[in-house]
Amino acid sequence: MRYTLLAVVAGAAATLAACSGDASAPPAAAPAAPTADQQSLPPQTGPAPLKPGVSPQTGCPVDAPALEKALTANAEAAAAVQLGKGLTDVSCAQGWAVARTEGDRAVILFQFDNAQQRWAFVGLKCEQAPADVRKQLKNCA
Repeated sequence: MRYTLLAVVAGAAATLAACSGDASAPPAAAPAAPTADQQSLPPQTGPAPLKPGVSPQTGCPVDAPALEKALTANAEAAAAVQLGKGLTDVSCAQGWAVARTEGDRAVILFQFDNAQQRWAFVGLKCEQAPADVRKQLKNCA
């Protein structure tokens, strides 16, 4: 990001100098090479941030990788299904989500934990979600 910002600033300065008609203006200097500490970023700690457009109250919409992370965090649940190539048919409503496994096509139910701002495995049956929510989730109605 720093390189992009430096490039934009240098480009804008060169453009302004060229457009001003002042031929005696010195050319813009090239940005300095980054130091070693600028080239590497520190590792991220804590839970992954919610993606843009995701409600912090319900976690919706949610994508398959986020739910796969919740599934694999529960070793017993992950062992109970054949994940195959991952999760498909993801749908989300009011803090609940459901997805199917590619392997055995199991329906998996998840719930968004507001306090921890992450998804958690609930079970392999839609009946654990409220009836009004089940009507809004694929493969649960």
